[in-house]
Amino acid sequence: MKQDYYKEIVNKTWKRKIPFTVHWELTNRCNLKCVHCYIVPQKSKKELLKNEIKSILDQLADVGALYLIFSGGEIFLRKDFFDISHYARKKGFALRLLTNGTLITSEIADEIKNIQPLSVEISLYGIDKNVHENITKVPGSYEKTIQAIKFLKEKKIKTVIKCPLMKQNITEFEKLKVFAEKLKIGFVYDIVIVPKDNGSFSPLRYRLTKKQLERFLARNFKFSSKRIKKFKKDEPLCSAGINTVCISSYGDVFPCVGLKKICPGNLRKKSFEQLWNSSVFEKFREITSSDLYKCKSCKLFSYCDRCSGLSLLEDGDLLGCSKVARNIAKVVKLINKRRYNGKKRE
Repeated sequence: MKQDYYKEIVNKTWKRKIPFTVHWELTNRCNLKCVHCYIVPQKSKKELLKNEIKSILDQLADVGALYLIFSGGEIFLRKDFFDISHYARKKGFALRLLTNGTLITSEIADEIKNIQPLSVEISLYGIDKNVHENITKVPGSYEKTIQAIKFLKEKKIKTVIKCPLMKQNITEFEKLKVFAEKLKIGFVYDIVIVPKDNGSFSPLRYRLTKKQLERFLARNFKFSSKRIKKFKKDEPLCSAGINTVCISSYGDVFPCVGLKKICPGNLRKKSFEQLWNSSVFEKFREITSSDLYKCKSCKLFSYCDRCSGLSLLEDGDLLGCSKVARNIAKVVKLINKRRYNGKKRE
């Protein structure tokens, strides 16, 4: 019943175009130097001040937003983070916190518990210290992150380990899974490394090789008939700009974190409601699956997890083929064929 009720609420936000979930990059500053990071600080711009953020939180509450994902950079580099988060909680928002964990002490964990986030999601790239720090490029970061996870666990704060899988750490996957299971905390991963916000493809050198991808998906990909998709006309591309939205640390607004090339303006110049109802967003919302001219006839569509933001950033075409999604779809189709060998999917 609870799930049905929640689903009903989400459906209403979709139909009414209510920005239910807001991904907010509170800062672009970070104390780590992760090799795959997509964020590029813009020194010519100034990050939103605390009072500006509170004003935007008021606006978000007025338009019906509920979930806030606070990310960075590193959120705990903002000395006013807890002032901001306490204000957000007073306004009735539910919070998810994304962090590298290196600045979380026992005292910080107590403060986190006071704001009662839905979850704290920590980046951990391997159980092997050398693997982790070869990615963060900061000595001592491994111990601090592990300690943060333990502090959060002790305080009974829901914790999730997040790990993008790359050439350097693919061998750590099983160890990370076991580590999370032993601590009884969450574990999520991603097999797609994305370009930088400024268009640089430099992080892509760390993507899994074709062999690594095939081996990993063969062992871990769970496929069923439920995943078989059929092309449906006139469906929205995704939830971006419909009931989700992204705000940068400088106050720029985007449909989602992957669609930063689509920006109606800045919250220092216009209200959130004006930007949400702008012609830029309205035009974006008019795009449907029928506009995906290459997907219509693609034999890999049933196996594909295409992202328009990644297609735009990496391939320069919002509506075209996403090469990385296509490559993964090829592997998934091959694995599925081998696994079932013509038998009916269960």
